[in-house]
Amino acid sequence: MRYLVIFFLLSSLMSCESKSGASLLTSQEMKELITLDSVQLIDVRSLEAFREGHLEGAQNLVYDNEFIQKIKNLDKNKPVAVYCRTGRRSEECSKILEKAGFKKIYQLKGGLSQWEFEDELVKDTLNQ
Repeated sequence: MRYLVIFFLLSSLMSCESKSGASLLTSQEMKELITLDSVQLIDVRSLEAFREGHLEGAQNLVYDNEFIQKIKNLDKNKPVAVYCRTGRRSEECSKILEKAGFKKIYQLKGGLSQWEFEDELVKDTLNQ
């Protein structure tokens, strides 16, 4: 049943695409997506920012002049979920991933800033 729900979620997201062709996901949708074993979760922020905190299961592939080389170690046949702090770098990285032949690319809408904001809203709602 869980996989059926996730399949429905992912198929409904295909219509919500960023300028890069990546599907934009809300924080809640990203939380559902990263529970799948096949998703390659990529944090494109600096190593320092990654060390300060990142999504569980993420690997750090810093967006820099060598990003194209770094993604060669990823599996093009598996979905890739990419995020940064605000969504700007992940948008650029999504374009690069698309040009490199990745088929399923997901991007966290609003980046970690939005993720943290939504988490705070949920906590505030639960505490009232």
